[in-house]
Amino acid sequence: MCRKLALSDIRWPEHGSVSKYWGFGWDSGFGPQLSWLRSKVNDLICDDWELDFLAIQEAINPWKLHADIRWYSDRIPYKVILIPMDVEPSMGPVDVNVWPDTYSIVFKQRNFLSRWQPVSQEKTGNDQSDWVRPHDDIQVEGIEPGYHISREQWQTYFSHMPYEHLEGLTLDCIHPWQPRSAFFWDNTAIHCADNFLDHGIKTKRSLMIFTILKNN
Repeated sequence: MCRKLALSDIRWPEHGSVSKYWGFGWDSGFGPQLSWLRSKVNDLICDDWELDFLAIQEAINPWKLHADIRWYSDRIPYKVILIPMDVEPSMGPVDVNVWPDTYSIVFKQRNFLSRWQPVSQEKTGNDQSDWVRPHDDIQVEGIEPGYHISREQWQTYFSHMPYEHLEGLTLDCIHPWQPRSAFFWDNTAIHCADNFLDHGIKTKRSLMIFTILKNN
């Protein structure tokens, strides 16, 4: 079902330089068709969560290092669940059961953005041209002095950004995109895509579930 939604003719409300993006809730967009995911999310991260929003994303360029959090005055960000929906090779037929290798990579470092002030939700589009590397961002916590990602790892996964952007970062998990899979990370975690364009992939599509802690 997720793959069918990924290939739907979507009028993307947010179309930036990095991805096409559509966010919605349980009661809008594809939300009513995805309500069955509630129990699946409970199995992944327990039941202490509430939905912030759902999002379908189609990649244009690989995401560089970033965190996904949105801070609120009355809500605490929790986990992000990513469900790979489709991977489209640059050439050749699409095999729905066997995808080219591509990954989402999560680091141990955390970015709390404007932790003490709610972030405006008015900005649309996505662009990475003015981002600073985590080592130079005072809001990133847990930086480890030196380089902990090898040049070989950089070439394999991170060649869409300068090697110097990896200074101070340590790997937490490399998540492979596979049919019928799902994985998650802390909402504050630094993460990125691999350089899928260099690996023969035209685009990849995913469903993301952004959660907040339940108010008990």
